[in-house]
Amino acid sequence: MASAQESKLDQQKFDQGMTTQQYIDQIKVNKDPFVAIYDEVQVPADSLELFNGLNEPLKLAVFTADWCGDAMSTTPVILKLADSTPNISLQVFNRDDELELSNSLLPEHRAGTVPIFVLMDRGMNQMVRFIETANTLVPDIDAMDAAIDAETVGMSEAEQRQAKRGRRTSYRVERAQAWGEVILKEFGGLVADALAGNPEDRPLEGGTKWPPED
Repeated sequence: MASAQESKLDQQKFDQGMTTQQYIDQIKVNKDPFVAIYDEVQVPADSLELFNGLNEPLKLAVFTADWCGDAMSTTPVILKLADSTPNISLQVFNRDDELELSNSLLPEHRAGTVPIFVLMDRGMNQMVRFIETANTLVPDIDAMDAAIDAETVGMSEAEQRQAKRGRRTSYRVERAQAWGEVILKEFGGLVADALAGNPEDRPLEGGTKWPPED
């Protein structure tokens, strides 16, 4: 069983993470689409302006999983942002190796949700927790699933499962820039709110909601 020290996101734990390239090098599932999305996304100027204008660098811990569709869309986009500014110090973790720690960063009813992005100040005080993906992207994800469901009508269950997996991946890659801009706008807005607000209200939580909002 992990000790209390091991399950805490402190500086010692943070330093055990991976760079973007180290993470990419060890991806076992969905590596090609992950890299394609990372390479395709161009970080909008307003997103860079927010982070480049910070008075001090921030630290970003990313807990992700290569098998997760939302991670395939969201993680490379936020890693690209972090790699595009000197004001984000980034460390990436495989969520499946850090279940106790990652679940401690989630509301109890959302245990197991992935990915998780935790932005901290230089004192390791958490400012933002961004969970799964942009909430404003959910209608597009639902539309993707509906379109793919329609395309695969009449296939056997096994054929449907395989076809849907491949089409979701292609769909996400094709929309890398458009979806990336939605993700970065929502993530950046959350960070801006945290910076402008009362430190006692941190960490601010953003990303998808559960249960989903009507």
